[in-house]
Formats: sequence, structure tokens, C-alpha cells
Amino acid sequence: MQQQKLFQFPQILLLMILFSYLSFAAVIFTPAYPDLSKQFHLSDSQAQWMMTLFLLGAAFGRLPYGPLANRFGRKKILFLGLVISIVGTVWILAANSYALVCVGRLVQAIGCAVTLKISYTMIADLHAGSKATKALSYSMFVYAILPGIGTMVSGYLTPQYGWRGGFWFFLFFSILFTLSCLCLPETLKKKDLEALEIKKIAKGYSLQFKNPSLMMWSCLMALTTAVLFIFSQEAPFIAHHFMEMSPAAYGTFYLIPAFGIAGGSLFTAWLADRISPLNAVGMGIAIILLGTIAMGAAFLGKWFNGWALFIPQALIQFGDALVYTFASSQGLTEAKDKSNASSVILFISSLGAVVATFIAGVLTTRAPLFMPLIFIVITLIMLGICLRLRKRAKACRV
Repeated sequence: MQQQKLFQFPQILLLMILFSYLSFAAVIFTPAYPDLSKQFHLSDSQAQWMMTLFLLGAAFGRLPYGPLANRFGRKKILFLGLVISIVGTVWILAANSYALVCVGRLVQAIGCAVTLKISYTMIADLHAGSKATKALSYSMFVYAILPGIGTMVSGYLTPQYGWRGGFWFFLFFSILFTLSCLCLPETLKKKDLEALEIKKIAKGYSLQFKNPSLMMWSCLMALTTAVLFIFSQEAPFIAHHFMEMSPAAYGTFYLIPAFGIAGGSLFTAWLADRISPLNAVGMGIAIILLGTIAMGAAFLGKWFNGWALFIPQALIQFGDALVYTFASSQGLTEAKDKSNASSVILFISSLGAVVATFIAGVLTTRAPLFMPLIFIVITLIMLGICLRLRKRAKACRV
């Protein structure tokens, strides 16, 4: 009965939007980076702190939601997070200094952190294996489209309303979405009355962190997330400084990579019953590498325009969708405590993006070739983890 309630329309659409809400909040602001820098007299690296701070809040904000969702139910904790997100957005809009904007962005991230965690948990409550992969792949489709549309709208609002334009759009969207989530069903079958005991929380999370397979699947997710957010952080400045692209043009071009994720998610759904997770991940890594090489070649040839930046990124995000979806579904399938496992998986995923965007922000030379070089390093690390998982799988069969 619960499965039918969850996957009836419009619940399925809300679940898909829930899956993409955090990414939507993270990237909707990116077309306004240059305007924010000008407004508060910031360097490019100072402006980029907003992305790192958001990802940091999202990473650590997820951890309390696991035990809370086990104790009070998925739906109540979802509304708690959404309200916190709205409060953070209002704070940003009222801020008159960059420091206050950053505080609001951190609060917003802590609230947004609940959405991807709860969507994962709801899917894991009801599905495993290839069924979970299919459910996650369809959610990834909206994960691709919604942030792309949001970034495009923000790009058109920025010239008229400044850097706050995208946040006004996000605020109105968030209020409507929160009210719509009233029709989502509760998927927790039995509440854990002891879920908030400190010893139980520590033990629950400790078991997840001691699971080597879960850690490796989570690291693969972290690296794919890092690719997405490094692009979101670096691309606006490449487009502005080297391509003289307006915020509106940037927002429109941003839809191209979104179609890459969308295509990758649909391809993942088709692959779910036809290929092993490890083979699918290997295929995704190869596609990411191909897109990275294409971007690097374009920049080496001094082809600086939107097509050279965004079409290779679409290919990269196509491969990202394969790796992320198969890694997340496999990690959750192998876990017994779905709520705590999803919190740990997403914590590592966000923390990886925090570290990657911080390092990229510190090391960046603003040279366009810097980004594809970073992507190559990340891809090689992903390949190493994939080979390690394959070796572990063979050892377990023996």
C-alpha cells in the first residue's frame, strides 16, 4: 500500500523535486557571482566561499536528520528542514553585508540538507537493487532539469534585480513546494523510540563508517558531486572573463549540461537490469574522461565560447549520472539501517564536494585549462576506487 501511495502522481513528481531541491538551491545563484563580487567588492575567490560554505552546511546538516527521521518519521523532519531553508533564504534577502549573506547561506544549506536525505530514505524504505536504481535514475532526471531551469531563470533575473533575483525566485518556489509536500505519504513503518539516544546514534553511525564497501560507494558519489560543484564554481568566472558571457546567456547555456544528466539518468534506468553496478560505474568513468579530454582539447585550441565549455560538460554529467546513481543505489542496498546509511552516504558526498571546491578555489589560476586538469585527477581517483571495489567483489565470491 505504501509503495502505491508513494509512486502515484503527484507524489512521484514531488519526490523527484525533493531529490533535486538541494542542488537547485546550490546552483541557482551562480549567474550572479560577478554581480555579488561587484556589490560587496570581493575577489573571485572570496565570492566562491558561498558555494563552499553552502556545501559544508549541507554536509554536516544531514547527520542529525537520520536519527530524527527514525524517531519522528520522514515527513515531519522533511517539513522541519524545508522551514529552516525558507528562514535562511529570507535572511539572505534581508542581509546588507557579505558576512550576513554567508550566515544566511549556511542556514539555508542546513535546511536544504534534509531533502536529498529524505528522498533517498523514502526510496530505500520501499526498494532495493535494480528497483532502487530505477527509482533514483528517474529522480536524477528532475535533478538535472530543475537546477538548469532555475539557473536560467536566475540569469534573466540578475540584470533586473541584482544578485538577490535568484534568491527571490527560490523563496517563492520553496514556499509553494513546502505546501505541496503535505500530500506525501509517510514511509516509515515503525518509529524507533530510542533513536535519539546518544549511544545509539554513535553506534548507528559508527557501523556505517566501518563498512568499507559503503565508504567506497560513498566516495564515488563524493567525487561525482565534486565534479558538478567545481564546474558550478569555476564556470561562471571562465564564462565572464574569457567568453564575455552575460548572466542571461550563461543561464541559458547552463541548460546544456542539465540535458547531459537527464540523458544519463534515463540511460541508467534502461541499464539497471542489464549490467552490473561495477560495470556501469566503469562505463560512467570512461564517459567522464572522454568529456574532460574534449573540454581540455577545446581550451588548448583557444576555442573560448559557450559551446566549448558546456557541451563537453554535458558529456561529463552524462557519465556522472551513471556513476552517482549506481553507486548510491548499491550503497543503500547493502546497508541495513537505511536512514543512517543515507545520512552517512550523503554526508561523505557533500564533504567531498566541500574539500574539492575549497582546494579548487585556493589553487585556481582562473586559466580555463585548470578545470579539466582537476577533472582528470578526480577521474583517476574514481577509477582506482572502482578497481578496488571490483577486487573486493571477487574476493567475496571466492
